[in-house]
Amino acid sequence: MASIAIVGGGPSGLCLGVLLHKQGIPFTIYELRERPCQDAASTPSGMLDLHEESGIAAIRACGLWDQFLPLTADCAESMLVMNENAEVTHQDDGGQEYRPEIARSLLTDLLLSAAPQESIRWRHKLLSATRTAAGRIALDFGDNGTFEHDFVIGADGAWSKVRPLLTDVKPQYGGVSIATMQILEATKRHPDLSSLVGRGSCAILANRNGLFTHRSVRDSIWLYVIVSGDDEHAIQDRTTGLTPQQFEDLMTSDDKLFGTWDRRTKALLETACREEGEAKGKIPPLKPMYMLPLDHKWEAQPGVALIGDAAHLMMPWAGEGVNLALWDSLDIAAAIAEAWKQCGNDNRPGKFQEALLPLMAEFDEKMFARSSESAHETWNNSKIFFSDNGAQDMADMMARLMNGPPPE
Repeated sequence: MASIAIVGGGPSGLCLGVLLHKQGIPFTIYELRERPCQDAASTPSGMLDLHEESGIAAIRACGLWDQFLPLTADCAESMLVMNENAEVTHQDDGGQEYRPEIARSLLTDLLLSAAPQESIRWRHKLLSATRTAAGRIALDFGDNGTFEHDFVIGADGAWSKVRPLLTDVKPQYGGVSIATMQILEATKRHPDLSSLVGRGSCAILANRNGLFTHRSVRDSIWLYVIVSGDDEHAIQDRTTGLTPQQFEDLMTSDDKLFGTWDRRTKALLETACREEGEAKGKIPPLKPMYMLPLDHKWEAQPGVALIGDAAHLMMPWAGEGVNLALWDSLDIAAAIAEAWKQCGNDNRPGKFQEALLPLMAEFDEKMFARSSESAHETWNNSKIFFSDNGAQDMADMMARLMNGPPPE
């Protein structure tokens, strides 16, 4: 019987595990984190909007649609765009397409509930993946041991340790740095801020920087602080080791950051800084965001494949990252099932890899095509959002998307 490993227990890895489990195909998931505690699902996190042809299709295929629906009430599908003076440049209720929002923590918990727990090995950090003389893939987890498998799927994110088996390409700086914060029970404790950002998503953009928010679990505001710059590590170096008060002072006093912003939009950042300081005693520095080169590809190789960010890491400005990852899981599960069926009781060494290789070549080509389209879209959006007049430029983009191009 062929041995299958999934490296990474994020949404794509867990989704793939659930889909294989439903078809009676054994596997092992290796995840570097500890198993989430019981209340992890109620912890505020970033929101993900799922799309019908990808994320929603994967949830349906997992048989989790009915359980999924009640988890989408925290964040509306609406969108607000405003400038630094809180002047709204765009507002919508989500458009015609159904794209429900779910907290990443809730999605992870949902998928985990359907995965066989005995197939998941927690606290296994992959150090390297190598090909053995016999053609199998050896996964080195240091003190946790080395394990060999016939087929390994790298779902291990931006800095994938599986990726080097297929390509030498490495992530590159995407032009912006990010920090995340949260404001709990916003409606009751900060009604002015709750009203400012609304019940859905909000983008406040000016001078090549931005504050992005989603509503998340526990009536929270989940805040992304985005600073653009040509130097990959400049803002990270400036914000490393600061106390919460020093971080707040820097962000709100430097005119190249958020110093010139109106008191209403600046209050969002100030409140988040104070709450992070009170809750955690510190604020992590802004960290660079990375992407893989546009249109990168590789040749399919026996015994290994990539999905999700490991395959096509991109900027998050098109809402496609997790959707593409779940689509990958859906398609690769079908390919694995087909190869499994072809092999039947034939357990000769290399037989499963042989059956799977042409299916992986087909999978890769489809994945390359759709991820390339999304990567170009999100890279173009990045240049729009973080322009000198980002709020108006984003509003113009949204108008084109929702209304079509103006008549000639």
